[in-house]
Order: sequence, then C-alpha cells, then structure tokens
Amino acid sequence: MSTSSQDKFIRSVKELVLRVSLLLLLSVGAGMSVAALSSDGNLPVPMGLLTFGFLSFFWFFTAWRQKAGWLLEFQNFLLEKQILPFHYQPVKSLAPWELKSQQIKLMNQVGQGYSSASAKLKEANQVLEKYVGTKVTDQAAKMAAKSELGGELKRVYVLFSDVRGFTKMTETIRPDETVDILNEMFTAMEEVIRKNGGDINKYIGDAILAFFHRPYGNEGEAAAKVLRTALGMQESFEALNRGFAVGYSKPISIGLGIGITAGEAIVGNLGSINRMEFTLIGDTVNLASRFCGIAKHGQVLVNEEMAKAAEKYFELQALPPVEVKGKSGFQKPFAVVGEKMSLDR
Repeated sequence: MSTSSQDKFIRSVKELVLRVSLLLLLSVGAGMSVAALSSDGNLPVPMGLLTFGFLSFFWFFTAWRQKAGWLLEFQNFLLEKQILPFHYQPVKSLAPWELKSQQIKLMNQVGQGYSSASAKLKEANQVLEKYVGTKVTDQAAKMAAKSELGGELKRVYVLFSDVRGFTKMTETIRPDETVDILNEMFTAMEEVIRKNGGDINKYIGDAILAFFHRPYGNEGEAAAKVLRTALGMQESFEALNRGFAVGYSKPISIGLGIGITAGEAIVGNLGSINRMEFTLIGDTVNLASRFCGIAKHGQVLVNEEMAKAAEKYFELQALPPVEVKGKSGFQKPFAVVGEKMSLDR
C-alpha cells in the first residue's frame, strides 16, 4: 500500500473512532435526559424512545457509511494495482443491506485474482527453468529483486563439456539433423547433471557449462559426485554416439571431452542495466574451459585442486604440465581413470 493510501486509511480510522465516540456519548446522554424528563411526566416515554432510536439509527448509518467507504477505497486500490481480474465489475455505491454480500464478493474476486496470478507465475517460472535451469531461476529471481549488477564469490565445481568433430559434422549433414543431434545429446547430459545435484548454466553452441556447489571442510563425497557425473555423461554420450554413427544422411564421427575445476568463482548478474544474465565468471571457469579444450574423446581432465579433493574416491593420473591460453606458466592436468573400489563404499 502506498504512503498516500496509508495516510488516508489512518485518517479514516481516526474519523470513525471520533464519530462513534461522539455519537455514542450523545445517544447515551439523550437517553438519560429523556428518561429523566419522562419520570417527571413532562415528556412521554414513547417520545424518549423515539429520540433514542433516531440517534441510534444516525450512529449506525454514519458507521455504515464509513465502513462502506473503506470497502470502496480498498476496491479501488486493488483495481489500481491490477490485483483484481479484468472481468471484475466495480462496486459504485452500497446500501446497508448489500454491504455483507459485496464484501464477500470482493474477497472472492481477490482470491480468484491471486490464484490466477500465482498459476501464471508458476507457469512462467517453469518456462524460464527450461531455458536457464531450476537453481539459476531461483538465484536469478533473488538477484533480480535487487535490480542490480554484480555477484558473490562462491566455492564451486565447474564442468565444461564440448563435442569433438562438431564442425566437420555440420559440414556433412543437414542443419535439421545437427539440431536433432544436439537436442538429443543435451537432454541426456542434463539428466545426468541434474541427477547428481548440478545445474546447467548455459549451452554454448555444442558445449555445456555446468556448476556444482562446493562445500567447506570435508568435500570428498561432493567432489566424487561431480566426477561420477562426468563419467556418466561419457557413458550416455557413447550410447547415443552408436546411434548417431548410422542414423543420419551421412556417417558421423564425433566425441566428447570434459574439463572440471574446483575453486572459486563470481556468481551473479553480468551485463548491462537493460539486459543482464545470471552466470559465473573467474579463473576457475576459464581453466575448466581450457582443460575441456585439450581433453580427448572420452577423457575427463581436472585441475590439481579437484584431484586432491577426490583422490580418496577416484584413481587419477597426473599428465605432463601444459601451457593453456590465457594462463601464465604451465598447468598440471589430471586424467580421471576410474572410481576406486573399497569395502566401505
């Protein structure tokens, strides 16, 4: 409710209290005076009762008008804010015997409007989730409420996947076949990622950028879940790839490389005040992209920090240091060999 509406409401309450108090005192005083005069025989009792009844009716009428005024003001406020549905017929004036029914009608209309708005908002969120993901939708909504650019530094696991041989494939098959392959692959990859607690931040051509929450303290199980996600993505891709090889107008030969890093990233709104995007940026994200770029088909490469976090659960092979674009010095990637087997797991 706006400040002017609040002021009007407060004035209405004060006016009602003042009127009721004055009229009540007047009615009581008139009744006592009439009763006194009637006892001396100077004024008949019926006249006293009539005077008392008239003042009581006047008090009731004034109170009703004030109450009706509140209802009409409340109705106008809801119409201004477009809370009531468009087909609502506004109440112009009220008679005392119509007050209760109109109150019920107004409350029912408000309830219907709220239910309709909630259903539309839920539907809009479901559509938005298909574009940016559930976690991104929730976090973006919180950030959008602030209507500001910027983000927070958070501990994350970043996963990049990219198709090998994608450019050559697009040169040999029809565009609609390329779209069909990407959609089928993205659907399978998303299922694996979401099942393990991750969220896809965006699709970049044939690549996927996903991230996972990274806990403080003992993070072994969380890191292991991310690596299981990567291996699950490779398995799903291999199953699809067998069908891709023979199911289209030309033979297809593609692969999948994955890069994963553990670290910190800025998570928040990036862009301009007119158009912003909820994403994550930082050195951890860049390195995951670079490792993904050098990973061969079927390979999952991780940084040293990720390797340390998951070494209790996974067999990892240290590879020769490599120089990656945009990074000073050499970076040491680790290849995921497979999950360790033990009696307690």
